[in-house]
Amino acid sequence: MARRKKQDEDPSQDNLNNNSDDTFGLPEIEYEPLQREEEPARPVSESPSQPSSHEPITRKEMEREEVQSNEYNTNYYNNNEDEGNSPWPKILGIAAILLLTAGAVWYFGMYRPNQIKIAADKARQEQEAEAARQREADLAESKRLEDERRRADSLANATPATGVIDTLTERTGRYYVIIASGIDGDLIMDYARKLAPKGLSPKIIPPHGKVKFYRLAIAEGDTYASTQATADQLKGDYSGGAWVVRY
Repeated sequence: MARRKKQDEDPSQDNLNNNSDDTFGLPEIEYEPLQREEEPARPVSESPSQPSSHEPITRKEMEREEVQSNEYNTNYYNNNEDEGNSPWPKILGIAAILLLTAGAVWYFGMYRPNQIKIAADKARQEQEAEAARQREADLAESKRLEDERRRADSLANATPATGVIDTLTERTGRYYVIIASGIDGDLIMDYARKLAPKGLSPKIIPPHGKVKFYRLAIAEGDTYASTQATADQLKGDYSGGAWVVRY
């Protein structure tokens, strides 16, 4: 037993020796973890309370203000709901669409076709007026050419053929318009030759009976009255006048 006891005590001794080796012979110190101490909160300096300028609000006034606030909120939400549910935007939109549709129908269905028709009628009228002006111009040109032709024909007809000089050898019993008279037959013949190119056919009446003069006649008739009327018309054309003689 003494032996075992000794053995039991030996380990303890060894432990002590080991501990003494670990501590290097210094006294043992109890280890405790460091604990950070929190800084104490700084007291907040309270500003000195200022005296209130308002009187204390009673509970009844607070309830009345709360009721008014609730009524205002209710009215506000009701107004917003009424505005959101208002039919006027839809009505205005539909009216605008109907207006645009009516305008398009009027423009493309009535105004535009009417303008096209007016333009077509105007173009047709201008064409008809131009055709009428052309017809008038053609008629005027035709009339001018016809007038020129008639004038040329008139000039051609106005230029008489050379007349024939005739010397009467015996009495005829007719009436003659005399424009010249003389004793010189050659002078009477010269005068007759001047009248012949004008288309006249002068007749020379030689002296006869008691008449000793040559007479130059430019017209004749069956009666004195008709022959005298012709003489009256010719008086102005001849300086010597005109008178009627029966031969």
